[in-house]
Amino acid sequence: MKKTTTILLLLFLLSCRVMGQIDYLEPIKDYTKYKDELSGYYCNVFSLLNTGLTKQPYAQYTALPSFSPEYTVSTEVQGGKYYLVSNTLSQNSWQAERNQIKVNRKSVAISKALYQAFGELLQLTTGQIQDMDGSTTGLDGTTYYFSATNDKGKVMTGKKWSPDSATLMGRLVQICESAYALSTGKEVPESMIIKDTQTLLKDLRDRNKAFPDEYKQPKYSGIFPAGLWQSIESGKELEAIPQFPEGTPETYATKHMTYPPSLLEKSIKGYALCQFTVSREGNVTNAHILQYSHPKFAEEALRIVKGMPKYLPAMSESRPVACNYVLYIPFRPSVAQKQ
Repeated sequence: MKKTTTILLLLFLLSCRVMGQIDYLEPIKDYTKYKDELSGYYCNVFSLLNTGLTKQPYAQYTALPSFSPEYTVSTEVQGGKYYLVSNTLSQNSWQAERNQIKVNRKSVAISKALYQAFGELLQLTTGQIQDMDGSTTGLDGTTYYFSATNDKGKVMTGKKWSPDSATLMGRLVQICESAYALSTGKEVPESMIIKDTQTLLKDLRDRNKAFPDEYKQPKYSGIFPAGLWQSIESGKELEAIPQFPEGTPETYATKHMTYPPSLLEKSIKGYALCQFTVSREGNVTNAHILQYSHPKFAEEALRIVKGMPKYLPAMSESRPVACNYVLYIPFRPSVAQKQ
C-alpha cells in the first residue's frame, strides 16, 4: 500500500511538471521597495498582524485575502508552555484606515508535539523556496506567507498565492488553516493536524529524493507562455515542433551567454524573455524582448537569439509552418562564475 501511494505521488508530481506548475514556496519581495499604495499597505498590514508576536517566529502563517480581513497564527512559548497565538484584523486593511482597524488576538495551549511538527513543516518548506522570476500572484484570491527561523537563526519567509488544494503547497495551506482555526477556539483535533503534518512531511521528503534540489532551477511564471511552441499560421496546428541542432533553445542560451560584466561584478541576477519566430525555412526572425529585469539582460538575450543557427522547421499536415517561441533566459551569477 505504501509503495502504491508513493508511486501515485510521484506520478502526480510529474504531471505538475508537465503542466509547468510551481509546487514550492515562492520568494518574497522587500515590501519597502513597492511603490505608492502597495508599500503602505504591506507596512501597515504586517505591522498590525505582528502586534505582540515574536520577531523571530519558530513558525508563523499569514493570510492576506483580497477582500476579507487578514490574519496570522504563530507558535509561541510562554512560561515553558506552548501556544498557537493568532491575530485577526477587524477589517480588510485595503478598505479601512489604520486607526479604524482592531486586532483581535486569541490563543490556545498546544502540545509540544504539535509545536514541533508545525515548526518542522515550515522550516522544511521555507528552506526550499523556488528560484524564480515573475510571479504567480493574481488579483482575486489569497496570498499566503510562511515564516520560520532556520538553524542559523535567520528568519526565512516564502509565499504562495491560492494554490490548488491537491498540490503539496495546497496541503500546506490546509494544515496552517487548521492551526489557525484551532487558535481561534474552533474544535480541531490536535491529532488530526499532527497526522496531516507528518504525512505531508513524508511526501515532501519523498519529492526531495525523487527531484533533489529541483527548487534551485530557475523558473518563470507570468502572463507569457515561456517554453511553448505556437503556430502563427491560421488553422495550422503543430504536428512536429522545430528541431534545433544544438539541444534546446534554453541550453543554447546558457552555453553562449556572456554575462554583463558590470552586473556580474555586483552579483545582480535577473532574466529576460525573448520571443522569436522560426520561419518555414527554419530561419530565426522577428526576435524581440517581451519582459526583462535589466536592460543589459535584454540586450544579451537578443544577441543570443539572433546568433542562433538554422532550425528544421515545424510541420503541420506534412508541410513546414512558421511558429513562435518565448525563450526564458535566467541570469544567475553563481552559474556564470562556474563557467
